Amino acid sequence: MTLRVFLMILTVAMIMGSAALFIRRILTIYHVMQKARPVNRTDRLGERIKSVLVQVGLHRRMFRISFSGLLHYFIFSGFIILLIDVVETLGEIFFPGFTVGPILAPLVDIWVILVAVGILMALYNRLVIKPERFHGSDEKDAFLILGLIGAIIVGIVIHDSFFPFVAPEVLHVADPVARAHFLGYAVSRLWVVLGWTGPTAASIGYAFGYLLDMGVVFAFLAYLPYSKHLHIFAAVPNIFWRNLEPAGQLVPKPIEDTMAIRTFEDLTWKDVADLYTCTECGRCQAVCPAHAAGQPLSPKMIILQLRDALNDRLADKNPNAEYPDLAGGVIAPEELWACTTCGACQEVCPVFIEHVPKIAGLRSALLEDGIVDPNAQKVLMSWDRQGNSFGQPGRKRPLWAKGIEVPIKDARKEPVDWLWFVGDFASYDPRVQHLTQLIAKMLTQAGVDFGILYESEVNSGNDALRIGEYGLFESLAQKNIDALSKAQYRRIFTTDPHSLNALKNEYPKFGFQAPVMHYTEAFLELIDQGRLVVSPVPIRVTYHDPCYLGRWNGITEAPRQLMARCGVHLVEMPRHGAQSFCCGAGGGRIWMDETGIADRPANQRIREALALPDIQFFTVACPKDVSMFSASVTAMGVEEKVRVVDIAEILAVAIGLQAESSLALMTV
Repeated sequence: MTLRVFLMILTVAMIMGSAALFIRRILTIYHVMQKARPVNRTDRLGERIKSVLVQVGLHRRMFRISFSGLLHYFIFSGFIILLIDVVETLGEIFFPGFTVGPILAPLVDIWVILVAVGILMALYNRLVIKPERFHGSDEKDAFLILGLIGAIIVGIVIHDSFFPFVAPEVLHVADPVARAHFLGYAVSRLWVVLGWTGPTAASIGYAFGYLLDMGVVFAFLAYLPYSKHLHIFAAVPNIFWRNLEPAGQLVPKPIEDTMAIRTFEDLTWKDVADLYTCTECGRCQAVCPAHAAGQPLSPKMIILQLRDALNDRLADKNPNAEYPDLAGGVIAPEELWACTTCGACQEVCPVFIEHVPKIAGLRSALLEDGIVDPNAQKVLMSWDRQGNSFGQPGRKRPLWAKGIEVPIKDARKEPVDWLWFVGDFASYDPRVQHLTQLIAKMLTQAGVDFGILYESEVNSGNDALRIGEYGLFESLAQKNIDALSKAQYRRIFTTDPHSLNALKNEYPKFGFQAPVMHYTEAFLELIDQGRLVVSPVPIRVTYHDPCYLGRWNGITEAPRQLMARCGVHLVEMPRHGAQSFCCGAGGGRIWMDETGIADRPANQRIREALALPDIQFFTVACPKDVSMFSASVTAMGVEEKVRVVDIAEILAVAIGLQAESSLALMTV
């Protein structure tokens, strides 16, 4: 049997074996996806293709960590370029005289070098740098994959180095591109020195290199679907299937039965795809405020625990086997209730895994079983009975407006230009009510025709939904929509990012449509229209982007432009904009027990601000942030170093509504 025939037979066997294992595993996962809940992720093809080109081709999210992004780009691009090697190597065996030509051949060797550099960088990253975000990941699998990739590129060089000697005497073909494979040609000079150029030695060397190259390639393909590196194939479709609806929309359409996730059939097919797309890179874990606070939550481990549980069930052939619920069984309640639903995990994920909807669905299952933080349970009852989180009667909601010189219109009874959805904290919290009054005075000074819903307004339901109580969310939303439908207004604005998110992203599924603005956008517009005249307020501040304003709704520039109009000198914290760190209040966490928290996210954020040079004020644009960060400043005893102020307070000074002494403003 000739070398060519032997390698042809062996190659066919390897292709058939690896293809059978690969297809079998993919079909198994596909059948699970078929049984899952439907979701539309194939619309807007142009946007989806663009996402793939940007996120895969340019590695946009990957390069946020430059070292990891670069090493991954070297290895990832090598997979694409090294397809040339697969075509050439198989072509040499099955089609005598086949070649990719002297132009493409050197590309293979160039990328062999880049992949080798990428492997060395990856080893340095895992063995020397050892990022904390890798904790919990399958390190053995990572090293195995790196070893397989290393074997492939070594095999490429070895079989290329023996090809000049094998081609004419064994394969009986010409070798027009031997020198084009410059790495192989360089190594071939060593074989000449060693005398390994005869037919037998060269055949053994070529076969060894071929098997190290093609053999490992097919072994790699057979193993991939069973390892975390299935993302090599799953990442592109998963990015293509990314959510193109508003980011802040947790539930795309009204739910008829329940949002609870108890079994894998309760997941959507995209959720199942997420489980097998996770790269275990831990970027989500690194930005998670709950994880940073010492709580048991890791978004990465949520995905991996679900994936491993699904794999165990797929491997179990016992049709009568009983499995624990996903919520409370596979995933501990403490993990789920630690989440602030800030969305940092989703925003940073390079393969667009959607963690928050899964966590909210799993929370819903816990709620149905009565497994919920007692404080959160009280708030849920208050929302249900009184329509607010403070447990106060609805008639007290507009009491903050007492004492305002110009009576605030009742939008239920007379038309207004702007309808102000005030929100719970701005209405009831004594620490925030003075800001609410300040906003009303500034609107009056600007000559804005505005009104409120008085006691007809109830909580927006944004947090209730993220706690997992869909029925309560729907009830609150419908009450607000009914009240809004009876009012006459041109636009809605709110000082509360959580209310903004619900009005803008969640209510449209019930047919509600109206322009919704955050107050920083509204007042920026008033200044630009000349309805408010500002004078410089020369102070140094840093600004905290609220999660439900910046990350979920992309409103990052309006607050900064508003401060710039006021002459404020802004010094950015390292984590800002869409990458801002969470205050720890979202997802119902503001009402939950903090036992076990080692370092509150709000405290971490204040320390981040204190590390900046000569910062006088920590500015916010969310009522919950006022509460959270003021408490942290007091608890940390740093009142003399930094003061928490809402942007509205700065604007009030800039337009002369308040004196500088009201904020103890200091000039730079």
